Amino acid sequence: METGPDLPTSPLVTVGEWDSFDEADEHALVVLAMDRECWIEPGDGTFLVLATPEDAPAIRREFALYAEEQAERRERVEPPLFPAGVELMLLWIIALTAAFMVQERYPAFTEDFCNSSRALVEKGEWWRPFTALFLHADGGHLLSNIGIGGIFCVMVAHTVGAWRAWLLILASGTLGNALNAWLRYPSDFASLGASTATFGALGILTGAAVSAAWRFRSPKEFRPLVAPIFAGAMMLGMYGVGGEGIDVSGHFAGWACGAVLGVLGARKLRPEVGDEREKAAFARS
Repeated sequence: METGPDLPTSPLVTVGEWDSFDEADEHALVVLAMDRECWIEPGDGTFLVLATPEDAPAIRREFALYAEEQAERRERVEPPLFPAGVELMLLWIIALTAAFMVQERYPAFTEDFCNSSRALVEKGEWWRPFTALFLHADGGHLLSNIGIGGIFCVMVAHTVGAWRAWLLILASGTLGNALNAWLRYPSDFASLGASTATFGALGILTGAAVSAAWRFRSPKEFRPLVAPIFAGAMMLGMYGVGGEGIDVSGHFAGWACGAVLGVLGARKLRPEVGDEREKAAFARS
């Protein structure tokens, strides 16, 4: 049995051997994607993929990378959604509640630690974009951020891991606040609330999906994140872009910073195999 182009006159070498024709044909498609030629021949109860000696080293390397990628896909077991990062989310809720209690008792606390364009740019009070994430205008503001924000923060923890998720969420919220304050300067702008971090979490989910689809060259990698991204888009339309006192620019700044951090964070999920696979992917593109 022989498939593919006519056999060349020069001798061929075996670059792979599989138990079924389908497996051999699957790897032959990998070779064709490299813009190289190969041939399939039956062996002793197996099927061989043959190639010229000049192409053999590159094809074997590509097969090794392809095997690693397929093994990773098979090994990725989706953990339960809500156990991921719940403990850290509870700590986040406790911190927000404690900060709100301090605000209620000491009104000056809010003015001293909210996000402020002039305080950040003119006075160099760099901590304000971070501390503003823990402050809220009233009880309803606090409860809405705990309820809606908690859901998306758990989704991020489920996607990239609990510790990495919360570092990225806090970073996206802080950077979003800083960017928003800098863009508003020199006007006397102030803001507070965890919603910047909530939209940062939505951005992280988006960035992680983009990164996965790019790394694996497959739009199918978007599918696990379709639901949270769709829900986040609905939340953005319902609560993030209108209404009195809504900081629209802060929401978009948090989302944008989260998207960038999501791409960077997702790229480091499996560096031991990801780096080589990504190098090969870029070489093929």
